[in-house]
Amino acid sequence: MESFGKIREHVYELTGFVNVQEIREGYSDERKYLLTPHGDKKYLLRITTPANEDIIQRKKAEFDVIQNLRRYSDKIPDAKYFGISKDHDLCFMILSFIEGVNAEQCLPDFCNDMQYMIGVAAGKELKKMHSLKAPAWYQGWYETKKRKHAYYLRSLRECNLKTEGIDLDAIITYVESGMSLMKNVASSFQHDDFHPGNLIVNNGEFGGVIDFNRYNWGDPIHEFYKTALFSRSVSVPFSVGQIDGYTGGNVSKEFWKRYSFYAAMSIVPDMVWSYRYSVRTGTTDQIKRSQKRVQLIVCDHEGFEQEIPHWYEKFRDAGNFSSGPSL
Repeated sequence: MESFGKIREHVYELTGFVNVQEIREGYSDERKYLLTPHGDKKYLLRITTPANEDIIQRKKAEFDVIQNLRRYSDKIPDAKYFGISKDHDLCFMILSFIEGVNAEQCLPDFCNDMQYMIGVAAGKELKKMHSLKAPAWYQGWYETKKRKHAYYLRSLRECNLKTEGIDLDAIITYVESGMSLMKNVASSFQHDDFHPGNLIVNNGEFGGVIDFNRYNWGDPIHEFYKTALFSRSVSVPFSVGQIDGYTGGNVSKEFWKRYSFYAAMSIVPDMVWSYRYSVRTGTTDQIKRSQKRVQLIVCDHEGFEQEIPHWYEKFRDAGNFSSGPSL
């Protein structure tokens, strides 16, 4: 807890904590601590180290975005304080702590109806968050995402990864043919990591959204690529509910076109990230998980001959509701 020691007195003045508990969940390099003072309030301390000027500016921008989002949603942390250590070696933010359990852990314990309704609530909240529009300096979604796509294609060649069970060339061709879908899209806030691992459930109900360190700007429908990559494997009822909650239960053909396109577009970055993570950690687990994820996405969309994923259609067709969902 060396980094925490540098700011301990300052943080105590701000929160009056009497107990500190380190949180080790997640893939972020940030250090996270639960601070418990006297009374009912709890705080989350996030420390970023080392912190040069670029990192400090980026983290301060993240803090400001969280503050701005509170105008649209009360299901996100309340951003309390942003600070820098005296030696400028680290920066930190203090947020309110959202009580509850990580949705990835608890969703499978609930019946389909409850999983679905938690998803509906999450989708509605995501829609509110997307009310925060991109700043004036943002250059535009098409240019930004096209550049990232080209970067990941180059990176994939450098990784020299083998693809099993999928026709990667066909997927890349599908993505290239759909690039025009990103043109003339109104850009808004993107959480960019919206899946059960970053959602909280409290007493069987949707409790809130956490971990905004990957936030971005762009097409709001791009947010749903994490549904394809992660959420559907955790809970199909939740995933269906998130889409229904976001769209009001009226999912347009345009939504599915862009959903399918972004699901396909996520495959190469997922493979690259998993390879790099494995190199950094000296393990191969993430490469194997990535292979399973991308194979499942391709199967869900019949090799991207179908825009609506099988799991959505099967769940809706099966009528997996004890009563009609309230959207």
